[in-house]
Amino acid sequence: MFEIDHIIPKSISFDDSRNNKVLVYRSENQKKGNKTPYMYLSNLNRDWNYDAYKNYVLELKKGKKIAEKKVQNLLFMQDINKVDVLKGFINRNLNDTRYASKVVLNELDSFFKAKDDIDTKIKVIRGSFTHQMRVNLRIEKDRDASYAHHAVDAMLIAFSQRGYDAFRKIQDVCFDFETGEILNQEKWEQCKDDEEYDNIIYDSKWSKIRESIEEVEKKVKYHYRVDKKCNRALCNQTIYGTRNDNGETYKVQVLNLYDDKDAATLIDLLKKGKDDTLLMYKHDKRTFDDMLTILREYSGEKNPFVAYHKETGDYFRKYAKKHNGPKIEKIKYLKEKVGSCIDISHKYGHEKGSRKVILGSLNPYRTDVYYNTKTKEYYLVGIKYCHIKCEGDNYVIDENQYNSLLRNAGVIGEGEGYDKVKELGIEFKFSLYKNDIIQYEKNGEIFTERFLSRTMEYVKNYIETKPIDRANFEKRNPVGLAKTTYIGKIVTDAVGNSYKIDKEKYSRIVDNK
Repeated sequence: MFEIDHIIPKSISFDDSRNNKVLVYRSENQKKGNKTPYMYLSNLNRDWNYDAYKNYVLELKKGKKIAEKKVQNLLFMQDINKVDVLKGFINRNLNDTRYASKVVLNELDSFFKAKDDIDTKIKVIRGSFTHQMRVNLRIEKDRDASYAHHAVDAMLIAFSQRGYDAFRKIQDVCFDFETGEILNQEKWEQCKDDEEYDNIIYDSKWSKIRESIEEVEKKVKYHYRVDKKCNRALCNQTIYGTRNDNGETYKVQVLNLYDDKDAATLIDLLKKGKDDTLLMYKHDKRTFDDMLTILREYSGEKNPFVAYHKETGDYFRKYAKKHNGPKIEKIKYLKEKVGSCIDISHKYGHEKGSRKVILGSLNPYRTDVYYNTKTKEYYLVGIKYCHIKCEGDNYVIDENQYNSLLRNAGVIGEGEGYDKVKELGIEFKFSLYKNDIIQYEKNGEIFTERFLSRTMEYVKNYIETKPIDRANFEKRNPVGLAKTTYIGKIVTDAVGNSYKIDKEKYSRIVDNK
């Protein structure tokens, strides 16, 4: 009957604390979805609306029954869909991460205190200090360029202690820290000067720091945690409607005409000649033509539908002779073919298998790489979490489904199973999981990148990768390897040393550690 809900969605607020949680009726929570209480209750036509809710919260606050932070969350009225609001939450939480430094400090301090034979002291260097070192040493920090800035920060922390020690030696000459007596007034005044402080910490001998850091930065190694656990979510939780078109099933996407981004998507679809993906084009040509008229007459505006409303005071409407049809705020289009999914049509009163309602893309688990020694071809077989089942005490890949995947990838023929692989001269090479390092040949060039998943499942040997040293490429990176002459795997240890893997042993049993 009840559920625990995040007042402001965790995906927006990054807040999983009790001040952002409430106990709610399950039925009400399903209706609220990913909205704030204000966004949800303001649009309800019933006695228990936002005003009643607000008064209730203020009474709780007055009686000091809930914390101030919780009150702020409960009465949060900003639009969480706006970029500025999202950035505010991000910045706020980045500042909150300073608490983590204290947690780590206490844990390490306790560890070394328990080791009587180790004389190690733990200190926390404030970010402002290392930032100032970057400024003085003219070392820029570009988070998008690579992850190497973390290694640079670590080196700066180490060097900062040396700089601090140098400054304390000068201080000791002019100040007695035990008695508080100033031993050399002139020198003490000099030490307090900002310029002198910089000279002490960043004098000529420290100039070598910059050269050392720049040299080491080029040699930074990377190690990623490869996730092989199989008890993960089967798919994302986005619910899609579907339509059948020319024998294919497509996801239906909704565009809000009065949202600038969605309007731009619509215009782009029309420019690319994809009129036939719009359901309006297929089923209501007259209304479609009226829409084209608005787009043409207000083509110079950022959002033609908003401009039309501002000028005429009216909305874009469904075609009617007297122009009194219902206003249209959203339109639907066929976004893409339905790939792997979970059919939940039966939950919405439709027959199961009709694929009217689905849960979005199934999440990938791993990709198996096979090699045909006769044709010199590679096959990439994508396995998803839904292909895994519990068998006794183990999690295993379902044999029937795996054979089906092998057939779809062209590894074996119709009616054949995994036991035929060796007879056909095909070798299992290895498995690739998310964040494994893959090496492949493409147009005569060798690339070494971070593996994400097998993608575009209806097209042979397509994968998606990311760079090893940074978060993203400039744009999404799907790679077609249908004609590749080489695919390899590289594993790294905890300090980034790398080793090539030529062959692994195949097993249906999957790792759940």
